[in-house]
Amino acid sequence: MRFPAPLSLSLFYLTSFGVLGVYLPYFNIYLTTLGLGGLQIGIVSALLPLCGAIVPTAGGLLADRLGLRREIIVVSSLLALGAFALVPAVRGFAGVALVIGVFAAVRAPALPLVEATAMEISEGGGPPYGRMRSWGSVAFIGMALATGGAMGARGAGTILPIVLALLALNVASTLLLPRGPGRLPGRGRLSALAGLLRRPRVLLFLAACVLSQVAHGPYYVFYSIHLKDSGYAPEAIGLLWGIAVACEVAALLRMPAILSRLGTLPTMAIGLLLSALRWWICAVTVAPWPMAAAQALHAATYAAFHVAAVTHTHRLFGQDRRASGQAIYNSATYGIGNALGMCLSGILYDRGGAAALFARASWVALLGGLLVLAAARAERRAGAGAAG
Repeated sequence: MRFPAPLSLSLFYLTSFGVLGVYLPYFNIYLTTLGLGGLQIGIVSALLPLCGAIVPTAGGLLADRLGLRREIIVVSSLLALGAFALVPAVRGFAGVALVIGVFAAVRAPALPLVEATAMEISEGGGPPYGRMRSWGSVAFIGMALATGGAMGARGAGTILPIVLALLALNVASTLLLPRGPGRLPGRGRLSALAGLLRRPRVLLFLAACVLSQVAHGPYYVFYSIHLKDSGYAPEAIGLLWGIAVACEVAALLRMPAILSRLGTLPTMAIGLLLSALRWWICAVTVAPWPMAAAQALHAATYAAFHVAAVTHTHRLFGQDRRASGQAIYNSATYGIGNALGMCLSGILYDRGGAAALFARASWVALLGGLLVLAAARAERRAGAGAAG
């Protein structure tokens, strides 16, 4: 019996983002139990996005050229499971950095290829992309809440077996994914892709995506540590992450209507403006209610921005370069952007603390919003030129 493609994609998102629901909020706290300092934690945290800046584009080009999209996803997930299984055996900074670096590199190609398939299924009459992707957010919030409770009862070491179990389930989900579109003439040609990447509207769009995630760097690396140092219990930290992702789910389900009304680039600009507000709140207070309000803005700063950007990428790169386009978007946004944000956060945290970090993040988000507006202007010029 053939497994329904939308359901298989939802299962992949469920397990893949379930891993992140444990890893992002809590792995850095585990690293503090090993005695790692702020800069070392920043470096280890940056390995996931740093590898994401390099590896996915190669995977996307290979998938477009050879038509082996599902096969690459399966191998990537298997290798990620094997790499993370080595984490409990290492204790020092060098060993942890090496193992997490391998884990990050082999895991990187899978998600962009799934994103390309999800957009094709949605465009072909299937469920909206946001509905399939929302299962990943549901898993994130569930695992963030459950792991916070487990850590409170048994300590930070409990996160390792939880991540391994979720990675194993992720491997199983990849075996159910639909096959890609196969190998088509002209797919994956570097010359056509390079020409597209030189266009101002594409460069400005990708630069804005990079800055969006640079601004998230302090959040991903030091938000949980900042809350812990401010007196929050692990359960409360998990609850705040849960608020963010609950609002993210609500936004994902509403995205077809939002994009229909606003369009992709205006939605991204609004997301970055609200991102600046969110990080400013985090810079000036750690009080519970403002923190909850800032986390609610995750609906705009991540969910709305991401769906708008994925949709814009799908249209921007065209049918023959969809896997490559999503891989480049992921490399720029969650690779270069996160790596820069996390590395800079690690350097600046030891010098000025979390409040100063979030204040700088607010200004970076504002700059990203200006670049989105410039991309929209370039898009209008390109449309006018084509019409003329």
